[in-house]
This record gives sequence, C-alpha cells and structure tokens, in this order.
Amino acid sequence: MKSQRDPALTQKITAAVLAVPGVACLRPGLRSLLKAADTRVPAFGEAGNSGSAVRITFDARGAVTALQIDVVVRARQQAARTARAVRAAAAEAAAAPPGAVKVTVTGIV
Repeated sequence: MKSQRDPALTQKITAAVLAVPGVACLRPGLRSLLKAADTRVPAFGEAGNSGSAVRITFDARGAVTALQIDVVVRARQQAARTARAVRAAAAEAAAAPPGAVKVTVTGIV
C-alpha cells in the first residue's frame, strides 16, 4: 500500500512546494545525487530514491516521520524566508509536523 501512495503524496508535496513564491524548481543537491549512484536497496520506510528532490520516510503505521526537500530559490527572494514557507507548505501537504520537514536550498537562480 505504501508504494501506491508514495507517488501521489510526492506529487502533492511537489505541487505545494512549487506554488510557494520564490521557488524556481526542485533539484536534488550533490549529496543526494551521489547517494542515488549507490546501488543499495532502500530500507523499510524509505520512499522514492535518494536522488529525488522530495524524500519521504514513513513509520511502521504509514505516517510521515521525515520529509526532505531540495529546492532552487529565485535570486530576488530571501532564501531563508522561502525555505520557511516551503517547510510550512510541505508539512501541510504531507500532514506532518513542521519539525519533521528539512528544506535544503541547493541553488539560487
């Protein structure tokens, strides 16, 4: 059931993040891309691949316990303010506490 829900939840979170003013796009950082090159099998509770810009971790009951998002911010926006807005939008979309969401700004354009 988790694998069927992951793409839909990822799309919902992606749409919410892209709607935040100041977000140019979602793009994984170098660390995520290097992890994607690793051929390990995802552990229980990990959704998607580590090279994705939206990574979700679930607990045994299927609740979101961690959410990592990599974004590119527009140059005319404050990166910290945009990251806070992304965290709030992603937490709401995933029905997760804001503290469970980690936002990384991987670029500014």
